[in-house]
Amino acid sequence: MIKILKTAIAMLALSSFPVLAGEEAWQDSYRLEKAGQYQDAISAIAPVPANGVDAELKTLRRGWLYYLMGSYNESIREYRYAVERNGNSIDALLGETLPLLAQKRWREAEQASRDALKLSPNNYTALVRLAASLEGERDWEAMEKTAASLVNHYPSDATAYVYLARAYAWEGKNTKAASAYRSVLVRYPGEAEASSFLAGMRGK
Repeated sequence: MIKILKTAIAMLALSSFPVLAGEEAWQDSYRLEKAGQYQDAISAIAPVPANGVDAELKTLRRGWLYYLMGSYNESIREYRYAVERNGNSIDALLGETLPLLAQKRWREAEQASRDALKLSPNNYTALVRLAASLEGERDWEAMEKTAASLVNHYPSDATAYVYLARAYAWEGKNTKAASAYRSVLVRYPGEAEASSFLAGMRGK
């Protein structure tokens, strides 16, 4: 009886080892990221199986860590691979926008943002990154429309009004821009961009 019990305990320990080892790899990766050791954080999750239950998370995490390293092409590669494997991954599409925006690849960032919005209409992050992409493209009319949607769906958010104010300002609609920037200050008193614009308006 004792021998059977010992065997059962040993088998249980062996079966649980991969789970514990996997958990330890993730813990190491997050710890190393916090310390700014991004390449080591990627290496820490190398043992995670490429086709296991955490394979998708591994790809997304690699995309994120490459982005933090400034290795934007590698980051885009990982996020696009994640999209190929799961076309419904809003995480992957939004992740992809980060290195694209960092490289000023505005049209590609716009497309990734719009693809995310198809899956999640009115998604806050997707709308913000779409507005940023359109600003980079200097498409003020589309930027205004996107920012207006942000304000409509997230009326308490200061960032939404910042993008709306910028769109108006770029279009030369200074009265509307001033009104939007005042709305920024109501939601975020002392916000630098809004304060600077309104001070300039007062000086005219």
